[in-house]
Amino acid sequence: MKHVTGHRTMQAIYPISSTPSKECWQNTFMEVFKSPLKRTAKRFSSGFTLVELMVTLSILAILSTLAAPSFLQTIASSRLTSATNDLYASLVQARADAVRQGKRVTVCVSSDGSSCDTGTVTWSLGWISFTDTVRSSSPSVDTGETVSYVVQPLHSSLVSRGNAGASNYVSFAPDGQSKMINGGFQAGTIRVCSTSSALSTATRARDIVISISGRMVIEKPSGGADASCPAP
Repeated sequence: MKHVTGHRTMQAIYPISSTPSKECWQNTFMEVFKSPLKRTAKRFSSGFTLVELMVTLSILAILSTLAAPSFLQTIASSRLTSATNDLYASLVQARADAVRQGKRVTVCVSSDGSSCDTGTVTWSLGWISFTDTVRSSSPSVDTGETVSYVVQPLHSSLVSRGNAGASNYVSFAPDGQSKMINGGFQAGTIRVCSTSSALSTATRARDIVISISGRMVIEKPSGGADASCPAP
């Protein structure tokens, strides 16, 4: 009896626990790992507050204001460089074609892509290059002459004008020299400039200078150019 009573007393003080059930482990696992996911989902589903949205929009507006002038300057400068290089490349190619073919090659202002414009015109209208085998009183695409390539009008923000020596055409003889249609030596300057307010007086213009030997260089006007670009 004492032994039984002692055994029962030990059971009362140190009860023998049973093994946790499967359901108990599942509940514990869900509490530990699922609850953070619920809290995260709740946090992300709340969205932005009005104050956060207004601050974000204000920052974007400030950044846009700071970046806009630089962006416009880059675009204007790129257009100016592209147009200048296109005209320069056309003249260089025409000179090379004249030497290679042993025939006169002319580059002239053309608004329609098939004939030369004469009189007071600007290179802004576009230009063509052609093998000029028939001598005329003025540059023209005569019967049997072939237009090599056509360049479309320049962007509306660009102006290109030549002085008296290159007002509406530049012609190259078979020896590579630039010559007038009447056979005289030809030398002149064609300016390409941008009227964009994003560019300064010192950066808005480029001059293509043509020597009597037919060689050409690109220069920046020493005195710059105003917004209307009236020279040369």
